[in-house]
Amino acid sequence: MLAGVRYERIDDEGLWVSQGGERRLLAVDNVVICAGQEPRSELAPELESLGLRPHLIGGAKLAVELDARRAIDEGARLGAAL
Repeated sequence: MLAGVRYERIDDEGLWVSQGGERRLLAVDNVVICAGQEPRSELAPELESLGLRPHLIGGAKLAVELDARRAIDEGARLGAAL
């Protein structure tokens, strides 16, 4: 976990962040965005049209209340299944 991070961009190299005025690259294969309390699933059909198989979990699947435990559980179970 990184504190005080500003997310700059995501590209083929990974996730670019800045922290304490220093810019750095996190070489990652996947990025999970956890933000807001409104379901935002409109990207799923676009990803499916590209032949990808997105998985909706947490608030993207059902945003009824602040329930990080459910989202973490769903993410852990999905990760284990993949």
